[in-house]
Amino acid sequence: MRLRKALVFGIAVLVVAMFMASCGEKEEEEAKTVTIGLTAPLSGVGAGYGEDIKAGLDMAIKKINDSGGVTIGDAKYKFKLNAADDQAAPEAALSNVTRFILQEGINIVWDPYATTITKLMEINNKPGEEFLIMSYTSIPLYATAPNPLMVTFPPPFTVYLKSFTSIAMSRGWKKMGMLQTTGSYGDLWGSKFEQAWTTAGGTVVAKSPANYYETNDFTPYLTTVLAANPDVIFCGGPSEPTGLVIEQARGLGFKGGFIVMDQAKLDVIAEKIGMEKLEGAIGTLPVELSAENWPYMAKFAEDYKAAYGKTVTWETAICYTGFHVLVEAMKKAGSVDDIKAIRAAFPEAAFTSGKEFPVEYSGMNKDTGAMYMPGNSTQVKDGQFTIEGEVRWWEQ
Repeated sequence: MRLRKALVFGIAVLVVAMFMASCGEKEEEEAKTVTIGLTAPLSGVGAGYGEDIKAGLDMAIKKINDSGGVTIGDAKYKFKLNAADDQAAPEAALSNVTRFILQEGINIVWDPYATTITKLMEINNKPGEEFLIMSYTSIPLYATAPNPLMVTFPPPFTVYLKSFTSIAMSRGWKKMGMLQTTGSYGDLWGSKFEQAWTTAGGTVVAKSPANYYETNDFTPYLTTVLAANPDVIFCGGPSEPTGLVIEQARGLGFKGGFIVMDQAKLDVIAEKIGMEKLEGAIGTLPVELSAENWPYMAKFAEDYKAAYGKTVTWETAICYTGFHVLVEAMKKAGSVDDIKAIRAAFPEAAFTSGKEFPVEYSGMNKDTGAMYMPGNSTQVKDGQFTIEGEVRWWEQ
């Protein structure tokens, strides 16, 4: 009798275990996968920039998937990233995205380079082959070429023109040499900043732009600029080559300052070349200092360093937050593939708290797709980063 009871109990336990296992398998099967595309420079000189973008997306996807995914409409979804290297070349980006759309059924694509984004903007509204561009560039491409299927996450670089100029002028610098990266990003940044600089009473004594994605030795360009005896050098592109410009300028005896475009991050450069060589540099606020206003940034920076062994960047923090906004827009649209409905839902989804995310968004322009994130300037003075104030540009 006792043996029979034990046998019955054992069978019951086995049946329950099998039932639970089958339920788990069923739940796993019910979680569908949505693939998001990324075309970015993942090799070559600009690889660090592209990898920072990818890291932010990877971290967001991991967090969502580890929590069991999200319910959108009547189904459960998890996410996957398909990342393709384009080395910042427009034709390579176009080839990547063509494959995404036509062969892999991907209709949402991240791109962090203005020149390649411009190329994608020419094709992303083609009937039957539409895709949503998740744009990571501070060039306000939407201002000259409005695109109904694009969202832009960083603040426009124009928010820094006045503050960078004011800081430099306050240090007595009047003569500027220009050695920024080439391409649509560098060209537009350079022309706008030159206008702001000369309007404020400064002069441009030399221009020698270089392709930061192909160049490691900036000596020929620096020789041209330094021959004009500038007080300050305007430079910028990805952080790693920008650091080389600054380091090589110091090696050639330059004692003046640097005005650094927003793609390059001063804290990342400082890790490579040291704060002493950065003395007098003006740029965007180091990402970890934003924790003063957005407390979640401190935890995010710790998590990133534990996973990647280096300091977090704005690219990573913004793309991490931006991916969560995308998912929220999908929820509000009730769809993962109706990109027009998803884009239409963004203005309602585009609010994040600095207590829950590393970046705090305050909405989005429904017409241009520009997300509302403030810009912050900094300078290196006496070996320290100083916070120069926040610009809520959409309120001006």
